[in-house]
Amino acid sequence: MKTAILFPGQGAQSIGMGKNLYDNYSESKRIFDAAADILDWDIKEVCFEDSQGIINQTRYTQAALFTTNVAAYEALKAKGFKADAVLGFSLGEYSAIMAGGALGFEETLKLVEKRAGYMETCAKAHPGGMVAVIGLEIDKIDEVCKKVTKEIGPAEIANDNCPGQVTLSGTKEALEAAMPYLKEAGAKRVLPLQVSGAFHSSLMKDAADALQAEIEHITFNEVNIPIISNVTADYMNKNQIIANIPLQVVKGVRFRESILHLIGEGFDTFIEVGPKRTLCNLVKKISGDVRVLNVEDQASLENVIEIIGGKVC
Repeated sequence: MKTAILFPGQGAQSIGMGKNLYDNYSESKRIFDAAADILDWDIKEVCFEDSQGIINQTRYTQAALFTTNVAAYEALKAKGFKADAVLGFSLGEYSAIMAGGALGFEETLKLVEKRAGYMETCAKAHPGGMVAVIGLEIDKIDEVCKKVTKEIGPAEIANDNCPGQVTLSGTKEALEAAMPYLKEAGAKRVLPLQVSGAFHSSLMKDAADALQAEIEHITFNEVNIPIISNVTADYMNKNQIIANIPLQVVKGVRFRESILHLIGEGFDTFIEVGPKRTLCNLVKKISGDVRVLNVEDQASLENVIEIIGGKVC
């Protein structure tokens, strides 16, 4: 059995996330308590009992979700589990970078908070949006994007999620122009998404430049668990992580290709670690021949341990 850990990204957040883990596992409590000491806002209030929708503001979402992902991972790891590879979706890649040993928790959390601020600022300076394209081959989507980008402005593939599900980012004018072309090409649906910016597109270049400057002051370690990159859909060493961190905010997330890469290497079990089951559902659409599990609370964690049995360090 070869097992990969998957960490979800922005969009997976929900009120109450991590509370059950915090109450039941000392490892998870330690992570949330550490984050509370590092951040200048109350992460436990935002995650556990947010009543004002703060958790959905990028400024808070990214650090909150990263912390929740890591809290779940540390609880699973304490049970003796060791992954054969780790992969994160967008923001989730920072959880993978930490789990893979390239950075410690505190360093990664601080970098995540910087990333959130840079992306929020960039989204205000360079307004844009995102749309989901359902039921159309990615090659045809790419053709439409190139046509619209040349004629009007940026319309780029942001997320290649699974067969028949792709997300685009760009200026609102370009995305509006792309919609009829996509439908004409055979898309079943083209749905605008409720997001605050054109994430994973060239409109995030200012955020990429700021991240490039930021990581020059950070010391990275060699990885001790293989990490798959969103940018390349292949493994990253220390130097490649450093190169890909700025690129990741302007390039698309190649999730479908990443899962196929792992399956091609014999991975047969995928465990999503963090709130919801978004990535579980995508993996099932990519392949019906693999086992898909998740860890988001005590019940799901104990279920994973019971199923995987001897998969321990």
